[in-house]
Amino acid sequence: MRRRRSQLQSVVRVLAASGVLGTLVLLAGCGGSSSASSPTPTPTPTPGVTTAVTQVRIGDAPVDRVIAFELTIGNPVVLTPSGGGGVVNLTVGANRLELSHMSGKLEPLSIVNFPQGTYTSAAITIVNPEMTFLNSGGTQTTLQGSATQTVTVTFNPALTIGASPAVINVDLNIANSVATDQAGNITGFNFSGSSFTITTKAVAPEAHQEDDDGEMESIAGLVTSVSGNSFTIKVGRSGAQLTFATDATTKFSDGLVNVNSALNQIVNVEGVTRSDGTLFAEEVEGIENQAGAETEGLVTSVTGNPATLLGFLVDDGTGNGMDDSKVGASFTADVSGLQASDYKLENGKIDFGGLQVGGASFPFDPTTIHAGQRVEVESINAMPAIAGTVVADKLKLEQQAVNGTVSNFTTGSGGAATFDLNLPSDGSSYLTILSGQTVVHVFQQPGTDNKSGAVSNGSAVRVRGLLFWTGSGFNMIARRITP
Repeated sequence: MRRRRSQLQSVVRVLAASGVLGTLVLLAGCGGSSSASSPTPTPTPTPGVTTAVTQVRIGDAPVDRVIAFELTIGNPVVLTPSGGGGVVNLTVGANRLELSHMSGKLEPLSIVNFPQGTYTSAAITIVNPEMTFLNSGGTQTTLQGSATQTVTVTFNPALTIGASPAVINVDLNIANSVATDQAGNITGFNFSGSSFTITTKAVAPEAHQEDDDGEMESIAGLVTSVSGNSFTIKVGRSGAQLTFATDATTKFSDGLVNVNSALNQIVNVEGVTRSDGTLFAEEVEGIENQAGAETEGLVTSVTGNPATLLGFLVDDGTGNGMDDSKVGASFTADVSGLQASDYKLENGKIDFGGLQVGGASFPFDPTTIHAGQRVEVESINAMPAIAGTVVADKLKLEQQAVNGTVSNFTTGSGGAATFDLNLPSDGSSYLTILSGQTVVHVFQQPGTDNKSGAVSNGSAVRVRGLLFWTGSGFNMIARRITP
């Protein structure tokens, strides 16, 4: 999803009104559930048609109870050009997108060559949407939508793709994509134009990039190829295949020493987008080799103190034995063999300045892991069958998002602040359901990406960051705040 404003300002208005997620996701060419090694497809322009470099990103505005939201985009997407002539068929490979783990974060899907031109409509097919959520009693429930639904989107004004590279950000609003009854219970799917918010931005200077203008934060996946100083990674369950350049400044860690050592390894990448649209890896952290697996999801239960077993519900992952049938499914993690040093943090680009992380206010260890936290389970073994047990090699605290209303706002220095985030009073928050807690104490840092503007008491916001259990309540260090 990427970049520039000029001609794509009209794209934003058209897409926001029309809800053309399918077009953009298809253009991103997500790799697939059944075809892990397939390269990311790109549009095939007709003879004489030039293309523009475009990066597509996707994110999620969640419903509090929804913990997994999946869909597949069918082939092809049919674009009708203005002025007549034949349609343009955009073909994509197998794909299966899970969106809820992207809450409060836009993730890159691909860099593509988008045929330049003006288009009047698109026919999009959505296949087998599936949603997993917690009901008020904490019971996991799964709903499936229509097997196939084709939507024709008419662009008014027409959709124009110009010559300049562009960032396209697609944010799916799950609340506007599900049906509910009078009591607020989720009953099914209801896709419409209001399901999607689409914006564009130019690539920001590298030192100031955020998730919607070039930042590459915590990109986990399998390195499938290495060429010179560059490598290609297949990202999580989306299957997006992204190529990163490296140089002498790139930091390799956790068993990796250079780009060649990353081949066939599951890695985590921190990086940026360069001004020409290419990707650069600042840090590459080794997770497991291809015989192992990394799985992300919510902790639903903790056995023992120190913890010996965790119940967790998967929302993303990659590696040996991990497939799309396991998204939204429950597993047990055996953490009995872990020491406190095996409990890690997915730092990403969180600002920890002035905070004693690992201390009493921000602990993460076998005695403070808690239901409701989102974690990454790393294992040297393959993922087992659904409901099986994963023997953890390491456990990492992952960023997650919570929604609520601000109270007790206190201004600090240099842009810092603290406040209480009161979770929805109707008990619909997954965090309340899993933990029994109704308040999260938030630390807003000078480096927090605040897209919500001035935060004050009464503000309704979504906060994404690292969530810590102190023994009596939750503290969160905010990576991002959005309305």
